[in-house]
Amino acid sequence: MRALPNDMWRAFCLALVTGPGGHGKYTAAARAAGFGQGSTPANLGKLAWQLAHDDRMVAAIAAEARRFMRAGHAEAVNALYTIAGDAKHKDQMRAISEILSRTDPVVTKQDISVTHKVIDPDQEALEELRALRQIGATREKLVELFGQNGLSRLEKLEAAENARRAAEAKIIEGEVVHG
Repeated sequence: MRALPNDMWRAFCLALVTGPGGHGKYTAAARAAGFGQGSTPANLGKLAWQLAHDDRMVAAIAAEARRFMRAGHAEAVNALYTIAGDAKHKDQMRAISEILSRTDPVVTKQDISVTHKVIDPDQEALEELRALRQIGATREKLVELFGQNGLSRLEKLEAAENARRAAEAKIIEGEVVHG
């Protein structure tokens, strides 16, 4: 409010915040503030619109509206307690719920854990090939599942893996002792 140029602007702001809303609210607020002495209603309406949309006025209206809303807290609390205490009121449970949610809010906690596994498709296919061989699947069935080229590629991968494992295997040297 202090940023407004004069008392008429302040009165206009106050009239807008506390006065009735609806069509013609800007003109009514301007008239209540003392603007438009001897002006036509059309010119007063234009002046009121310009006043209401001035950046300083917009900021003052917002600040004043917040101040009035805060002043209404006591009345709102009294109305809420009146409803909560009236067993016949249709919104009694909602009022009770509002009171409880504001005094002892319900706290919810979520613990989300995500595990991301990267699976090598070749390794997975090799494991499937080994499992199928263990249960006695025929070569025709393996060709049907993996395709001729796919089975050949998997067999080469398997041979390479077996060779790598054999190279890494520890050899224990020793002599046979007959007793």
